[in-house]
Amino acid sequence: MQKYYIPEINLRDIKNKTNLINNLEKTFNKTSNKNSIIIASNGYYKYNKEKLLKYKLIEKESEIVTNFLEKYSLIGINQYEKKIGEVFSVPFESNHIILEKIKFNVGTSKHYLVIEKKNDRIVDLYFLSTKKIDENCKFFNKDVSSFIEMLMCK
Repeated sequence: MQKYYIPEINLRDIKNKTNLINNLEKTFNKTSNKNSIIIASNGYYKYNKEKLLKYKLIEKESEIVTNFLEKYSLIGINQYEKKIGEVFSVPFESNHIILEKIKFNVGTSKHYLVIEKKNDRIVDLYFLSTKKIDENCKFFNKDVSSFIEMLMCK
């Protein structure tokens, strides 16, 4: 899936909206999951079926579309998780975190608003879609527009 950011959405403003997730739940479908992750300078680690697996984030290319929606730009980031394999130890300098990913979508749409939380605080907000940044997909535009409307309302 492609990951998209809208730079005009200020994460600080989003963090200050106390009822944001409840309001989004009333309008959109919600799924969430929590992952226990160990972060280190050489990648990150997750347990999967009692095996400790090492991963790296591989980022390919990023593209920017200005005037994506009226006054909003769109930054498309093409990245994926690469599973390195099973390991038996983690670096000494590492941090353990619980990362909660909350995904919202409209109906059966494959376009998602994702809010990531660490320690019950919002740390990231982005959109996921199967569409590529250079594709003109009116359904993606409509879904993102609906999400932005909810995010920016007072």
